[in-house]
Amino acid sequence: MRSPRLRLVALAAAPLLLLAGCSGDGDAAAQSDDAAVTSSVPDSDPAALGLKVTDSKPAITLDGAPFAEGQLPFRVSKTHAETVKKGDGKEIAPGAEVAARYLAVNGTTGEQILSTFDADETVTLELGNENLFPAFLEELPGRKAGETLLLAVPAKDAFGEPGRADLGVGPQDTLVFYLELVSSSKPLTEATGEAVAPKKGLPTVVADGKSAAKITIPKDAKAPTKLIVQPLIKGEGPKVKAGQTIRAHYTGVKWSDGSIFDDSYQRGEPADFPIGVGQVITGWDEGLVGQTVGSRVLLVIPAAEAYGEKPAEDAGSTAAPQGNPLLGEDLVFVVDILAAY
Repeated sequence: MRSPRLRLVALAAAPLLLLAGCSGDGDAAAQSDDAAVTSSVPDSDPAALGLKVTDSKPAITLDGAPFAEGQLPFRVSKTHAETVKKGDGKEIAPGAEVAARYLAVNGTTGEQILSTFDADETVTLELGNENLFPAFLEELPGRKAGETLLLAVPAKDAFGEPGRADLGVGPQDTLVFYLELVSSSKPLTEATGEAVAPKKGLPTVVADGKSAAKITIPKDAKAPTKLIVQPLIKGEGPKVKAGQTIRAHYTGVKWSDGSIFDDSYQRGEPADFPIGVGQVITGWDEGLVGQTVGSRVLLVIPAAEAYGEKPAEDAGSTAAPQGNPLLGEDLVFVVDILAAY
């Protein structure tokens, strides 16, 4: 049986700011609203955009002045892309994972929405994710790593009619991005890296990365009293940070009888979920933060760090405790970390 908390993983695989609004009738309404706006306010000229760098942190300028002091609102009715600097790295393929830095500005107010340059961090754009803004899905394939560009994205191709009030983005606001394409890679489908010899006495694992792992609990082994984290393959990617969303294939078995209670392979695709923020079991939060992308990790998790121990009144009972069927169970997982963003 699947874990209720592991079902809470339906998060998009990209930075939330870059995800498009809902599709359907709402999009049509958004397009109609935007057409009305752009017919009364002529398209701004994307060629008037310039870039200046202060202390290595980009700032978008309009007509040579700070964006907020330019002629606003800045609006476009279709996406405009302008190369600032050509790249000389690997060509970006459709569906690739792109590590990028970006600065986003609201074209209506001229105010900065977000900049990954402030923390000198990259984000991962999954071009196989159809929820990304169409501008990224259409404009990035074919470009090369190392390229920097400016994108002006109309409201209808961004958040649409709903806007994003929490970001200060209205239903008619054009978004302007300065984007640095750092690197590109093919999405991982299984763990890859250097094999690690596990410590003796742990559950044994046979895994091919294409189907559920075979996990064998040692006979007469004592149940775990604390979390055990054992890398089986050391990935070469970046370390997973608390607050990121990770993509993973996994197999989970009960320590008590070795039976599989959940695995992502039966669903035919890996799972995406937030990590290190209390939205999955404690053993996952503590065991996967700090591991590297590409790793295969064995987690042996006592009940207290899984779905909780049996209530005192049920401790001597062999019957399943009420509520979560995994309550009181020590668990073992094998997790392939495929991405973190």
